[in-house]
Amino acid sequence: MLATTTVSLSLSVDISSSRFLSEELQWAIFRILRFVIIPFISVLGISGNVTSIVILTRQGFRKCYNILLLSLAISDILLLIGVNNVVFFIYTFRYFVNFSKSISYMCYIVYTTIDYAYIAGVLSAYLIPVLITGERMLSILCPLTAHLFLTPRRTAMFMSCVLCVTATYCLYHQMLSPPLKNDTYVINGVTTALSVRSDLCRNHIRSGLFQLLANMFNYLTGIVALALNMVGCVVIGLKILHVTKRRRQLTSKANANTKRGITKTTKTLLKICFLYILCYSSAFGLAYNVENGQLQWSVIRVTVCVHNLIVCINCLGDFIIYIASNTTFLTSIVVCRRMKT
Repeated sequence: MLATTTVSLSLSVDISSSRFLSEELQWAIFRILRFVIIPFISVLGISGNVTSIVILTRQGFRKCYNILLLSLAISDILLLIGVNNVVFFIYTFRYFVNFSKSISYMCYIVYTTIDYAYIAGVLSAYLIPVLITGERMLSILCPLTAHLFLTPRRTAMFMSCVLCVTATYCLYHQMLSPPLKNDTYVINGVTTALSVRSDLCRNHIRSGLFQLLANMFNYLTGIVALALNMVGCVVIGLKILHVTKRRRQLTSKANANTKRGITKTTKTLLKICFLYILCYSSAFGLAYNVENGQLQWSVIRVTVCVHNLIVCINCLGDFIIYIASNTTFLTSIVVCRRMKT
């Protein structure tokens, strides 16, 4: 999913008019998406996923899918925080000027931290739905033996390994991240601090190691993850249809349907995976066009915002799907409303 792609949004670039939309309209669309819609959905998504974490923690982790859902909620929060890197936009659009050296260093630390949250969220949020699909596929294909190797402890250990890989990749990025120079500079009357690439970063880029790792993670979180998820969902669907057909033959009931062959948990997890496929296939297509298409800069700016919007919608959708299937939570809301009235 082009997890490590960063598109600069500097206004100093000479932007030509688009063939489709005027520059003023594109700039208006960008501001509405970037500073209104995306932050609003992100706040809802963060609040919702925090609620999911509280509910899952109270339920306990005796089920493997609870551990996966908890990990997905945490990843969604990191991703939503990373999408809204406030410091990046402050420096890009020059909303505040004449920062002192100490404030510049603080902003640099905040920017780097949020950027790491984004990388960690991207890598884990794109892979966890694949694990959810795999867990459901094993549970449905091998219902009598799946519990022998799908244990909460092993699931937690596997998620810990995913976390370690993500942390290692973030550490690698931290080693190559442009350090902030000790001096401040005055550009067009504005005092600013600059971050430049280190010699270590240049050497890794020249050797091709940086691009190799970036491409590997991009494909792993992109087309590979989407393909595995689609295949898993197709296998699960075919198995459910097969079980339903056999049940209909054994019971000789004409009213048997697919709802009898699928549990509520499986239905919830499949909805999350279907939403993942729908959102991230669209986001992957947009990211691919940005990387390989001959788009004008103003179009790229809006396309990146639409990409981030789709990601935020997916994170919010995960919470909505889980809450809609949680009868205990819905019942408690109804009881609270009745008590108030």
